[in-house]
Amino acid sequence: MPKKMQRHLLLLSTLVLTSACVQLKPPTQDDQQSWQDFGYHWAMKGYIIESQNELAKKVPDISDDNFKSYQSGYQYGKSEYCKQDPFILGHQGKIYYGICNDLDRRYAEEYWRGKNARARR
Repeated sequence: MPKKMQRHLLLLSTLVLTSACVQLKPPTQDDQQSWQDFGYHWAMKGYIIESQNELAKKVPDISDDNFKSYQSGYQYGKSEYCKQDPFILGHQGKIYYGICNDLDRRYAEEYWRGKNARARR
């Protein structure tokens, strides 16, 4: 099997395994701090924010206050997550879902530059 194909297969396997392992579950209680923490941790994993409808599929009785707390925590987590150097993120082989694209249009480019530098070593 050619090396390039092996790399792609390894990357695909890693993506599938990691995505299955890193799922966060939303809180089931009506506690604003729990929802804010969930939003923060969701962003710190690099995930894109979910809409209230998407969250309602997981927690049917999510209130508007819960969702606002989630959004608040998410925004804080996003600002922290996006302080990372995207080149280093890519060079370390971490997965990037596009969370920072609206803050810095070059973030994804730098991430892929780091990812490609990693592949060349």
